[in-house]
Amino acid sequence: MIPMLLGSLVVALVVTALSSALLLALFPRFRSGERKEGHFRPDQSTGSYRVELRQGTDGQQKVKSIRPASATELPIVGGVAMLIGVTAATIGVAFWLGFNDMQWELLIILVGATLGFGAVGFVDDWCKVHRGVGITELQKFAGVLFFALAAAVALNRLIVFPHLSARLAYPPYRDIPWLGNVLVHTQYAWIIFFILMTATVATTTSLAVDFADGMDGLGGGLLVSAALSFAAILLGQENDELWPAAICALAIAGAAMGFLPFNWPSSWKAKSPAFGSRRARIIMGDTGSLSLGGLLALVAVISRNEFVLIFIGGVFVLEGLSALISARILVRFYRRFLVLERFNSGRGFAHTEFPLPFLATPMHHHFDLLNWDRKRLVYGAWLLGAGLGVLGFASMSGTFTWERYLARFAALLLIVFIWQTGAWSRSFFIGLARQPGAPEQEPARLALYYGFPFKLFGRKLNGRIDITEVTNEALASPAERLLLWQRMPVFDARAILGYICYRAGSLEDARRVWARLPTLNLKYRPEIAEMLADVRLTLAVESDAALDDGDDGGQAGAPSDPDASPGEPSDPFLADPNKTLATAMPLLRDGPGAQTNPRGVSAYGPLQTVALDGSSPSQPSADDATDSALWSATAWSAARSGAHPIPDSSDASGTPSDPRGDE
Repeated sequence: MIPMLLGSLVVALVVTALSSALLLALFPRFRSGERKEGHFRPDQSTGSYRVELRQGTDGQQKVKSIRPASATELPIVGGVAMLIGVTAATIGVAFWLGFNDMQWELLIILVGATLGFGAVGFVDDWCKVHRGVGITELQKFAGVLFFALAAAVALNRLIVFPHLSARLAYPPYRDIPWLGNVLVHTQYAWIIFFILMTATVATTTSLAVDFADGMDGLGGGLLVSAALSFAAILLGQENDELWPAAICALAIAGAAMGFLPFNWPSSWKAKSPAFGSRRARIIMGDTGSLSLGGLLALVAVISRNEFVLIFIGGVFVLEGLSALISARILVRFYRRFLVLERFNSGRGFAHTEFPLPFLATPMHHHFDLLNWDRKRLVYGAWLLGAGLGVLGFASMSGTFTWERYLARFAALLLIVFIWQTGAWSRSFFIGLARQPGAPEQEPARLALYYGFPFKLFGRKLNGRIDITEVTNEALASPAERLLLWQRMPVFDARAILGYICYRAGSLEDARRVWARLPTLNLKYRPEIAEMLADVRLTLAVESDAALDDGDDGGQAGAPSDPDASPGEPSDPFLADPNKTLATAMPLLRDGPGAQTNPRGVSAYGPLQTVALDGSSPSQPSADDATDSALWSATAWSAARSGAHPIPDSSDASGTPSDPRGDE
């Protein structure tokens, strides 16, 4: 009989693969036009159409323009193909096995709830494609909760299997002190408890799988291991009452296997050609993640393995909890109550300044920001999911009680360990490193690391994410040398490393390091914002000068300052190697280089008159913008030569520039 049940996996795999190929050919432009805001996902949601919104006078968001966008976002047809595969496999195998009426009732409830979850996801995907924005989180939650409640009521009132009936309280709930007495002897208490428990498990699991589907191959591979683990548990019990749940679990695994060849992970990153080409061709979208996640939860509930779901679906738990705790609880709590003394200001900081457990959520984005190779990251998540699946299966099939509890303890310990790696790797530090193959006598270079500045049993407890051309000889004071190997928040580490590169004359390194500082974080570091603007302007002018020299037959790379002697840095801050972080920043902010013209433009660039939110005091005309550019170049040249003139307001415009620069 087991080989016949395994037919569900084969049918789902074949039907899903064929459906994926067909839907990809028929609907190649069914792509998301949603643009998710935030610094942490610049390569996400660049779909078939881009819908740009503007804020109306009534406070409502209105469509500003609809235009074609980058094709890096893939067609959202995988979820529909998986739904077709699951439905065809479960119903086809049920006919083949000759299910009785009660088995059909259970199967119809499970498949009907799956289609309901999928409908909510499809509406969200449809809105992303045609409106540029999906349904709200509250609408999505309400839709999933509605179908979860409907499935819970149906399971409680319609299923009358002798060993699976949910009409009466069953272990472990009825064995819990006090609660068991209430559930057994209080009228309607068990019905209410079961419905709420089932709805909670189904809703949270569905949304957790949705959170995990944020990287090619990640959600599909995790569904394979989780579904196969439940299928092994159900088939091992040899109970025909569980056959509908078993073929549903096998169908989930088969559908995910049929989908994965079209969504295979790769090292690809948008806007980063060095990471190679993208192998994935479609994504499952909310249609697939919500439907299969909800079905997996219902399979666990009907087989009374909802607690095992925590271990088998441990990666989904980590993904969902990271988003819930960090974004929904801690950020809101900190915005209301937290005051950061270091900035000498009140509440309302960018959330990246908060002591959150991760750099970004869901958790896989945290490790993505640490510059982990995406393919290896997904493979690692698959391995973790498979390991938790094996432990979950062992916790149900162990011969002795201690074996089952040991497996659960090991699974819980592994989940906690993975959670802690987020907190451990969130801190960064500046260290020293040599390029591979560099001789020992070559000075070490400044590099940026995450993790701990330690070695344990010869293994480093950190990872390097950037290395500069600046050597340790550029550290001009004991204070700067003491900054090495000290753990600190990522944006502080980038700000300090970029400053050292700036002072050492490695402007390209400074620009690259500082470019990863979001605008909201730069507003709390105005000195860094000013120096970043100076670096960008310097590089732009030097690039133009190099082009002009090439046209005139001059020597490329000659000093832009005609008064500067060969080998002498033209920037007054680069000329004095003894200016450290403590002395150079106040001088840049308050010294002669910070003089402003009558319209408020700084001699080091037009950033000082920019409001904290990045807005301009007035809308400039085209002539104003041209004059501002001329003034910026004039002020820059004067500042670097030490003249620092203050031009008359009739000669230059004080129009501020965009503090975001070219980001």
